[in-house]
Amino acid sequence: MDLAQAAFALKSHTVRRRVGALHAELLANQRLPRQQLDELTAERSAAIATFAARETGFYRDLYAEHGLSPRDLADLRDPAVWARLPVVNRTVVKQNTGRMTTSEASPRTTRPALTGGSTGEPLKVLHDARVPTLPLAWRMYGWWGVEPWDNLARFARWGFGRADAVKRAAAWWPSRQVYADASKIEADTLRALHDQMVATRPALLEGYVGALVEFADHVDAHGLQVPWLRAVATTAAPLTEEVRTRLEQVFRVPVYDEYRGSELGWMAGECSQQQGLHVFSDMRRIEVLDADDQPVPPGVVGDIVVTDLTNRVQPLIRYRLGDRGALTADLCPCGVTLPVMAKPEGRTTDVLRLPSGAALNHRLMAMFSQHSSSVKLFQIHQQADYSIVVRVVADETVPDARTHIEEAVQTLRQRVAGEAPVRLEYVGSLPYTRGKIKYVISDVAPADAS
Repeated sequence: MDLAQAAFALKSHTVRRRVGALHAELLANQRLPRQQLDELTAERSAAIATFAARETGFYRDLYAEHGLSPRDLADLRDPAVWARLPVVNRTVVKQNTGRMTTSEASPRTTRPALTGGSTGEPLKVLHDARVPTLPLAWRMYGWWGVEPWDNLARFARWGFGRADAVKRAAAWWPSRQVYADASKIEADTLRALHDQMVATRPALLEGYVGALVEFADHVDAHGLQVPWLRAVATTAAPLTEEVRTRLEQVFRVPVYDEYRGSELGWMAGECSQQQGLHVFSDMRRIEVLDADDQPVPPGVVGDIVVTDLTNRVQPLIRYRLGDRGALTADLCPCGVTLPVMAKPEGRTTDVLRLPSGAALNHRLMAMFSQHSSSVKLFQIHQQADYSIVVRVVADETVPDARTHIEEAVQTLRQRVAGEAPVRLEYVGSLPYTRGKIKYVISDVAPADAS
């Protein structure tokens, strides 16, 4: 046992007992029989919803307005009764933050979190500080061969001051963590990140998709090496096969997708099989609903709705994240019994609208999947006049790359069926917002917009 592992074990049994205990619980949960896991999810779902109805004016009134009596709430383990609970969204939460806060909220028990505002509507929520978040990540890292005490490098939105940096370094010693701010993707930032990685030799590089692509281009262009990495993990945007291929070519390690959001933290992550994301169903309940907020069968794409099973200071119950995705019925061959979801397909707002009133959403993110190595990045931008521009950063080293790209764009033209012109533009780079990339942009207002 080396120093870092010994220090982690000591802290997990002393100053971080609560963190260590939750980590051990999560490791045990991931091997439970599926029926037992489902029962655990149902029990914790019923408990948090009943608590919210009792402790907050918002949920008490909301459930009463939808005809849910206290007797109904006592039967929330029943999926049919659970499905009667109304869905809430970002706007509702933003308008009712005060009424959603429970009597257990205090400066000691809350941890503020602010969304990045990529949808144009930033939101501030309160996490329950009594519930450790890192064990969720550690369990997922273990699937990739990365241990909690390994050195890490992260490239995302960070706002740590000097005092916070010193505090974090002391808390993690002798392990070391490198942070780079994805809001400042400049040559100096990329160079500094690589220099820090050379000094710390991290096992995992984790960050926003857009920021990692820029760093990969920097590493590739300058002939740099990162031989100590065991894994790369992406967040903040869907991991397309084009991006996965590019990152794996440069970093020469597996690239994994993880699903998280500022409102709820970690929710799901890929394992070594890379055949979907394991849902952290012992801590988060993920549902996929249709346009009428009814559950859809496995394999059917719909709106992703999440319940935080642990937040007792500002409960988020059946919260519509604004993402599209699907659950699967398959058991993963890796041996982890946590349920599996397909990779999220993008935001519910990632829609191309046509003059006839038709809309395209499904598989836009996968339009280049048959020849993923031909494309480094792409973006679909619909103008206000319905015309569509597909901007592509091509990998010109791939034989017939432009032929493959033009075939995929022609398929999109066929899907549009002549209702709007589709133009292809080859570009050298795409714009980022604080390290995040938006794959689909539409300037066409929804038909029901006032």
